[in-house]
Amino acid sequence: MRPAYGASTRQDGGMTPLARIVAGPDGAPALVLLHGITGSAVSLAEAIDHWAGRGYRVVAVDARGHGLSPRWEPTQLERAGEVLVEDLIAVLEDLATGSRGRAALGLST
Repeated sequence: MRPAYGASTRQDGGMTPLARIVAGPDGAPALVLLHGITGSAVSLAEAIDHWAGRGYRVVAVDARGHGLSPRWEPTQLERAGEVLVEDLIAVLEDLATGSRGRAALGLST
């Protein structure tokens, strides 16, 4: 699995260029996998294979500041939690097009 970059449009009109791994059939229900604080999308390889093998369109995202995604901007650090949620909403909204549903599954380490 090789991460690729994709940009999602945020509610504030900005772009969220997050690295991501995408697996599974086009048009299938979408499942966004979220890694823990010390992880990245690559650390979710087994889960990606598991859910893609069960017919989901899996998108594992490197959160901002993790893996191959861009680092935090100094102005974003004060509202880091909000920015992470905004990034997730942008990814989920992108997945709404062409899929039969969407969900997110995450963990914290």
